[in-house]
Amino acid sequence: MLASSERLLKGKRILVTRAKEQASSFSKKIQSLGGVPIEIPLIKIEAPSNTDQIEKTLINLHTYDWLVFTSVNGVHYFFQFLEQFDIPIKNTQEKPKIAVVGKKTLEALEKKGVKVDLIPDEFVAEDLLTKMLLQVKKGDNVLLARGNLARSLLPEKLKEAGARVNDLVVYETVVNMEARAELLEILKLRSCDLIAFTSSSTVTNFCSLLKGADIEALLKNIKIACIGPITEQTALESGLKVDIVAKEYTIDGLLEAIVRSFDDGDENGRNIDE
Repeated sequence: MLASSERLLKGKRILVTRAKEQASSFSKKIQSLGGVPIEIPLIKIEAPSNTDQIEKTLINLHTYDWLVFTSVNGVHYFFQFLEQFDIPIKNTQEKPKIAVVGKKTLEALEKKGVKVDLIPDEFVAEDLLTKMLLQVKKGDNVLLARGNLARSLLPEKLKEAGARVNDLVVYETVVNMEARAELLEILKLRSCDLIAFTSSSTVTNFCSLLKGADIEALLKNIKIACIGPITEQTALESGLKVDIVAKEYTIDGLLEAIVRSFDDGDENGRNIDE
């Protein structure tokens, strides 16, 4: 764990690409380590405009054997809809069992007093899938409460195993077009030392906002850090050069990897198992 009393980032300017609602906590951590956060939200998180299917599903929540959350946003909007439609989760008694990906997702549920039944050792969908396949039975009803850009791995593999899966979109991630001008100015003026990507959608939207620009030239001498291997894969597939990947797929893990990279003082500060 990094000590906030140490100015480990030494004035380094870090571009925070998270949604506005999530950026402030990350920025505070950067500041506590002596860094300078530059917030340009590349994504916006919104509730779906049509919520009929969400209401129908939540009314029948007790009929599901498993409920799966893969992000804090999923938890937030799921419970927001429970409240909106006046559906108390405690009415479900022993069902459904809860499975999660991610430490922050787990913490978000614990704050709501919800018992989690299945937590993977690694905070990626692949590990959760491995654990679920050991417990989910053929014919089980599985509800995934996720965003519109979620990966297809979980529903596809669970269906192949014989589960009945409802992949319910409880929030939508959209590109923040208003950020384009400010993003271009920051990059052209070399006003940041590093760009921190905390999800695949931030990478995708970054490239979308810079469509038509010379991205390679804009990113010259600017490091790129990714929160985990899935985000890294998206960045590489988008033609970006990734310098840093966190070993622990959390904001704290990402910050630790960034600090280590700057401490190394060269391009060998890559924090990933080769």
